[in-house]
Amino acid sequence: MSPDGSVPAYDGGVPERTPVPGAWLRALVLPLIVLAWLAVLVLIGWLLSHLTRTVLLVVLAAVLAFAFTPLANFFGRRAPRALAIALAYIVGLGVVFGFGAYVVATAVAQVTTLVGNLPDYAQQAQLLQPQVESLLTPLGVQPGWVAELQRQMLAELQTAATAVARDLIPRIAEFFGTVVDLVLVLILSIYLCSNGARIAEWLRTQLPGRRTSARARVLVAVVNRVVGGYVRGVLVLALLIGVLVGAGLAVLGVPYAVLLGVLAFFMEFVPVLGVFISGAAAVLIAIVEFREPVRPLIVLGYFVFVHIIEGDVVGPRIMGRAVGIHPATGLIALVAGTELFGIWGALFAAPLAGLLQSILVAAWIEFRGGDAQEVLQAATSEAAERAEERAGVA
Repeated sequence: MSPDGSVPAYDGGVPERTPVPGAWLRALVLPLIVLAWLAVLVLIGWLLSHLTRTVLLVVLAAVLAFAFTPLANFFGRRAPRALAIALAYIVGLGVVFGFGAYVVATAVAQVTTLVGNLPDYAQQAQLLQPQVESLLTPLGVQPGWVAELQRQMLAELQTAATAVARDLIPRIAEFFGTVVDLVLVLILSIYLCSNGARIAEWLRTQLPGRRTSARARVLVAVVNRVVGGYVRGVLVLALLIGVLVGAGLAVLGVPYAVLLGVLAFFMEFVPVLGVFISGAAAVLIAIVEFREPVRPLIVLGYFVFVHIIEGDVVGPRIMGRAVGIHPATGLIALVAGTELFGIWGALFAAPLAGLLQSILVAAWIEFRGGDAQEVLQAATSEAAERAEERAGVA
């Protein structure tokens, strides 16, 4: 009604609608986007669960290619690409197999000695049984539990030996199948190392639209940083820890130092828990060998020192720049990966968590309206900044 009391005539037009603010639209669209991507991830996980062996071979080949690419690039400065890749694989595999042959020969000799000394260790354990029970009785442990534990361990060993003898032929066939898989992984990794850049460039050119191409560049940059850096970092860190453990235990006079160093090297590929497993093995051998508490405590203190170096000094600088995840996040990823995919899930939990975190950060920046350059910079530099903060550099 107008001020003079008359009713305005209806002009037949459509009433104006109040525009919905952009923030409300984003708040409504974001849950739908998240649900859609979750559905896509579930579908991908279901498909991968039916192609586990194939996916595992491709992943291992990609990991090997990422590990040898820097060496191939170094040789490529003075040689053709094909020759550079051949030199990288020859030198890299030669060093690995040469060092591995020495370590395996030494470890086999020490394992033989360990097996030969098992009866003596069992006798020493029986002599220590009254002392251990007297120490643990005030804590509520019932007498005789050590003897029962020994009987259970012997029964388990006998069962395991019987199972190995029964499954010998299938195990041999499985071994040759593993050798064939390793050859396939090597061939595929050489192909990826030779053509990886061209494959990535072809994928970028096939994607429609500038925004999609920018997303592809972000994904390639994240994969190069996280996966490549993780592979090279974990190899360097594992080698460092293996040398520290082997050399330190040899100086302390602990037997089977090389074998324990090899164990520490391989346990380093299992995040968080690996150092505790190798440390427990070394302390147990020291207890049985020295039969007094001082030397095992020194071994335990040395492993604590190695763990401090790994977790607070070297680890954040080597691994944090590549993966960029908080230790608590890494532990959660380790538990989830082990629960879902066993030992392979434990090995690849950290890089997959780093990939997922970087992709989510890039998606969030893009959702807030950031351009492609900002998203790319965040995806490639955030982990390094966060690692420096945790290590006390920044």
